[in-house]
Amino acid sequence: MPDDVFKVIVDGYNDLIGRAKEKGIEIITENHFGPSRVPANVERMMNEIEGLGFLYDTHNWKPELLAEGRARTAKYATATHVKTFGWDDAGNEVGGATPDDAIRCLLDAGYAGAWGIESTPTDGDEMEGARKTIDLIRRMVR
Repeated sequence: MPDDVFKVIVDGYNDLIGRAKEKGIEIITENHFGPSRVPANVERMMNEIEGLGFLYDTHNWKPELLAEGRARTAKYATATHVKTFGWDDAGNEVGGATPDDAIRCLLDAGYAGAWGIESTPTDGDEMEGARKTIDLIRRMVR
């Protein structure tokens, strides 16, 4: 990311964090679109913007940077989205970039926040997808 663009991002977050802090609101960013899908950009933001939290989405990295993003940014996680897409008969996620490695990265980094669920199942059954995601997290976090 060019330095001039990064400066605009830093200035904007610093302004927002300052105003939110007065009201007891925490500001977090998520790896979601554009530059935030690149682990180096997220890491740079987390290291240079004091008071910024990080919503670690287990899936939203550029595909070729998925493993790097998971490993490199888990230590910054304030909250998480465990993203799931589909399931086999044994209850394992098989519909996309399975979240198992991301959950391991978070646990290895000492993550102690909430385990948010973002289930977007290909079969459309969001309630069942959420239940299976909860079961997956419970199996791994024990």
